[in-house]
Amino acid sequence: MKAIVTEIQVGGNKIVYSLEGACGEYLRMMKQEEGYRSKINFAIKLPNGKIGHITIRDGDGETVAYGDFEGLPSFLDYAQGC
Repeated sequence: MKAIVTEIQVGGNKIVYSLEGACGEYLRMMKQEEGYRSKINFAIKLPNGKIGHITIRDGDGETVAYGDFEGLPSFLDYAQGC
């Protein structure tokens, strides 16, 4: 039984399909884009067939995570805390 990452969104727009691709895109984005968003979103297909998401981002001097997995704050919870 395993969960499969089906896509990775880097910086809020570019979609890639591997961790290597995400790292390369993130580094390219940091070097070339002004005002890039320091965040990565993972879409994950769970063993029961459902799709879940987790976003990891930098903000206010810390790295935070939110998503729709049990125990994680939702995006709305995160946004209300900003």
